[in-house]
Amino acid sequence: MEMNEIINKARFFFEEKITTHVDTLGNSFFNGLIIELHETQIIINDRVLGLTPIAFSEIKTIETFREVRE
Repeated sequence: MEMNEIINKARFFFEEKITTHVDTLGNSFFNGLIIELHETQIIINDRVLGLTPIAFSEIKTIETFREVRE
């Protein structure tokens, strides 16, 4: 994903209060609401870890969170 696309999606998810799934370049992932949007990073309230800063440069993909049902 290109940096502009990541930033635009993050802004949209933040403004619309949409639960988000973020994959990072380090193969970590985060699920939760973006509660702060800064110039170089987001702060996500991850469902497991709580408040977590993620730099835009570390984000591989960002999309709407979808609950997996068994």
